Amino acid sequence: MASCDNKDSVPDPLKATVDVLIQNSTTNAITTYGVVISSSANYEIKSAKVTAPGTDGKVYTLVATSDKKQFVFTPAAADYMATVPVKGDYTFEIISVNDEKVTGKDVVGDETLSAISIKTATMTTQILTTTWDKITGADAYFVNLYSADKSVLLFSGAAIAADKVEFPFGSTTAGWVTGKAPVANTSYIVELVGKKYETGVVSDKTNNVQFNTIATKTIKWE
Repeated sequence: MASCDNKDSVPDPLKATVDVLIQNSTTNAITTYGVVISSSANYEIKSAKVTAPGTDGKVYTLVATSDKKQFVFTPAAADYMATVPVKGDYTFEIISVNDEKVTGKDVVGDETLSAISIKTATMTTQILTTTWDKITGADAYFVNLYSADKSVLLFSGAAIAADKVEFPFGSTTAGWVTGKAPVANTSYIVELVGKKYETGVVSDKTNNVQFNTIATKTIKWE
């Protein structure tokens, strides 16, 4: 029987992944563009920042999620622009709570998607069915449900194949956040997302998204 003394064991070095993607959003027939960033590490993160390409590249400061190993930057309305953000190497710096630092880059290409829109979002016997027209170049679609002010995610559906143009779900469909359920005669926001993954990616697609196109619609659960 052998014993192992861990006093001299060397901890794993800090490792982190960062995914930078471009997202468009259409409101009142006007399409604007923003940068969405997610990062994850094998230790809790103290700070995370990403710098856009160029001499005076914009610096994005990421904020912690409920999991301190994951930081994100989600654009507010004021962060969206009329033009597509610059492509190229977005460099990142992640610092752990142990003050270990790791740097790297994520390359953003120039592939985009046309703006998606929700054709219909209708309730029938407590089933919400969302429909749309296919977007050229989209690899998958997703349907989510939020509170009326979009502050709380209630439902996050699984990936929908690129050749599909509708998604029905109800209170028993897999994807509801734990402890959440729809309430009759209550208004919610349904969100439709079209995704394009980075070229050549065959695995870990969730962390290698090139472009999102999103549309939202307010519905009443009946």
